[in-house]
Amino acid sequence: MILVVLEELRFSLRHPRVRMSLWVLVAGLGLLVTTYGVYWWPAWRTTEALRASIAIRRHTLVDADFNNKLAIAAQRASLQIEQIEKRLDASVAQVTLVQQLGALAQRNRVKILSETYEEGKPKDGYTSLVHELTLQADYSTLRGFLLGLQQLPTVTIVQEATLERLPNSTFIKAHVRMVTYSRLSGKS
Repeated sequence: MILVVLEELRFSLRHPRVRMSLWVLVAGLGLLVTTYGVYWWPAWRTTEALRASIAIRRHTLVDADFNNKLAIAAQRASLQIEQIEKRLDASVAQVTLVQQLGALAQRNRVKILSETYEEGKPKDGYTSLVHELTLQADYSTLRGFLLGLQQLPTVTIVQEATLERLPNSTFIKAHVRMVTYSRLSGKS
């Protein structure tokens, strides 16, 4: 079967139009290979080199941006550490701290229903004062009070907060447990 097909192809090659078409086909393939080799392949290589160069520059810019943001974050963290260190060194008496919490509550229109204070044991060069407050306010003023704790001259952290809505009221009753840390005198 294959031999018959090959014989018919060989016979058809005797015709002048088939030969001419074959030469045109070979010339077209040669022109295509020449065009690819002379024009398209170098253009493709140049394009790939440009893409690689763009990727390298983009990577360099991203790294520079990341390093810049990292330096800014490190500087900001360094400033915050200094502020915390200053706040830890601030020796505030319990009476002053109670007055500051009362003033903060009054500024934010938060009502202090009850408050208890307990001094913790010194540990690792720091002392702690545990505050347990029962507060009553609406949500936004209570949030303002809790955010205002950052403005105190001490390091005061909310350890636990339990919120419950009062029945038939827009007020929230909050049980807040806070700890104020300070550095023992003579430790740094």
